[in-house]
Amino acid sequence: MPAHPNFRPIADADGVAILRLHRRAILLDGVRAYSPAMVHSWADGMNADYQGRSAECGSLIEVAELHGAVVGFSDVLGDEIQGLFVDPGFSRRGIARRLAERAFARMRAAGHERARVTAALSGVGFYEAVGFRPVRGVRHPTRGGMVVPVLEMVRELEPAAPEPPGGQAGPLTLLALRSAGGAA
Repeated sequence: MPAHPNFRPIADADGVAILRLHRRAILLDGVRAYSPAMVHSWADGMNADYQGRSAECGSLIEVAELHGAVVGFSDVLGDEIQGLFVDPGFSRRGIARRLAERAFARMRAAGHERARVTAALSGVGFYEAVGFRPVRGVRHPTRGGMVVPVLEMVRELEPAAPEPPGGQAGPLTLLALRSAGGAA
């Protein structure tokens, strides 16, 4: 069942909620591809200062909020998704896809022609589903000191669709609005 979350930039008060869902996603989803020791090493040493790290490096963190609770987030720096996680209790509802699509739109608006991600093996299926293709496998150090295999991936970004001249809706837009019961 699709969820209809609210999307917004990170706020000071979001750190603990993001940390909780981030850690939960790593621990519960990571074991699909990694040993328990690797997953715990990946989740080790996390802290709630997401907004501070974002401000320090210039990344943009957006949260997905459902019924007042933070259920997902994306962290984007330039043309790279540095993190995209959804609480496992809210998976398979389209939230991660919507976070990715919103990240792609911001990348396009900033003039990027492609998106990059270094994907944990447990996330490769999702990234392929949203259009990424593998580039190469690499080994990535975790916060806990272990090294885990990951996959560098890339996705071409379609140019943003031009707006109709003068902001006018085209005939197909008008037809869609009429068939959906909207005013045209």
